[in-house]
Amino acid sequence: MLKHILIILISINLQLLAQFQPGSRQNAMGFAFTSIADDHWSLFYNPAGISKIKNLDAGIYFSPAPFGLKELATGSAVITKKFSFGNIGLGFQYFGFELFRENKISIAYAKSLFPEFQFGIKITYNALNIANYGNDYSIGIDFGILTTLSDALQLGFAATNLNRPTYGVNKEKLKQNFSGGISYKPLDNFLISLELEKEVRYPFNFKAGLEYFIIKYLALRFGFNTEPDNFTGGIGISYSKFQFNYSFISHNYLGLTHSFGIDFNF
Repeated sequence: MLKHILIILISINLQLLAQFQPGSRQNAMGFAFTSIADDHWSLFYNPAGISKIKNLDAGIYFSPAPFGLKELATGSAVITKKFSFGNIGLGFQYFGFELFRENKISIAYAKSLFPEFQFGIKITYNALNIANYGNDYSIGIDFGILTTLSDALQLGFAATNLNRPTYGVNKEKLKQNFSGGISYKPLDNFLISLELEKEVRYPFNFKAGLEYFIIKYLALRFGFNTEPDNFTGGIGISYSKFQFNYSFISHNYLGLTHSFGIDFNF
């Protein structure tokens, strides 16, 4: 019982929940992905990024025991497709266990207005269920843009829950985030990203991440955040149209969180 109470308290801490973002590659790079946004997981970070999908991409992500607690298991899936009128993405996320569970279903649209400028919008259905308290749902709207300054330099901005959705009779607000960043790719095998994020109820969070391909098929990734203070890392292995990614998040007091992902590019 005490363990379940602790899990509930952790689960409703929005600052901790913010760490459970999809994509092992993104996790390993300190979540500093707003200005990179170059794959299907962009749907969850900056929806403008799915405009870069060339055909059909998909991925799955799983973190079996965040902070060593299997009750906090989280998973996600995403699929994106290019069409003549723009690109469409669908995403699913789940978090929690039988006493506290949150599910999210998202649909996103993105388009390149110019070769140097892309925009995207996402609508998310959020469903929350707490044992003995009932369930509720809300609709959130996200928006993002990308602009290319040069072959090596890109800027990104994203806003989450612009419409300020709420849960329950007490109108508990879902987190509203604003993120802006810059990414720099001086070499084909080296990428670095810097980002500043503001959740309206918490201090600014500075993020940084880097990705380095040792060889064509193997990438090393590292990153960090300041709110909360943690370090991240991981690897990526590519073969043909498939990629396997692993990441870890190191928390000062709660230990390590591991995640895994498989991505498909068709």
